[in-house]
Amino acid sequence: MNDTVNLGASPTIGSYILPGEPLITLSQKIDSQIKLTILSSQKIIDGTKNGIFDLGVIESDIFDDELCYEEWIEDELVVCSKTPLGESIDREKISRCQLLCRQEESPTRQLITDFFTKHGLMYHHFDSLMEVDNTTSAIQSIKWSKPNRENPTVTIVSKLAIVDELERKELYLYRINGAPLTRKLYIIYDRRRGNSGKIKEVIAYLKAWHASTEHSS
Repeated sequence: MNDTVNLGASPTIGSYILPGEPLITLSQKIDSQIKLTILSSQKIIDGTKNGIFDLGVIESDIFDDELCYEEWIEDELVVCSKTPLGESIDREKISRCQLLCRQEESPTRQLITDFFTKHGLMYHHFDSLMEVDNTTSAIQSIKWSKPNRENPTVTIVSKLAIVDELERKELYLYRINGAPLTRKLYIIYDRRRGNSGKIKEVIAYLKAWHASTEHSS
């Protein structure tokens, strides 16, 4: 292989969307090794600006004028639990749930907070709150929680992060008031390097790969 492409990814993307077949195929297609680094969206932005990463894929709409942003995937955040509670959760159900939520400074938590506000909800409406610092710890905590229909433990994570668990019926999802909570995932790169053939190849592959997975689902 000719060289190495340094790809930065925020946690959900780097841990649940890209590993495996996408990266292997991408490496073969562009005839380069792929070095994947998983960091927060802000650190991926900083690293892309400073030339540490050739390009990044992030899950937060933190915009920087020095970078180009291309929309990649529309991701949905869903409520999940170990106990089937139906596809929708309302104010009454929320009052019985123990919520594993992200830390206050997390962009994901801010997105969820804005969604709650739009629907007339607040964190204190839940029976109790516990903070976790990443998607993996939230999912694992739910998987290892004891089933409890009276006061179920729930968390809000990317639907893409729990595809396997949903198929195996290890976890169940539902939406707040039946409304989707969505966000954009972005491919980012330095404006000064936008004409690089290698960067264009990576972007084209990522977009084509996502289009093919949508078509097959």
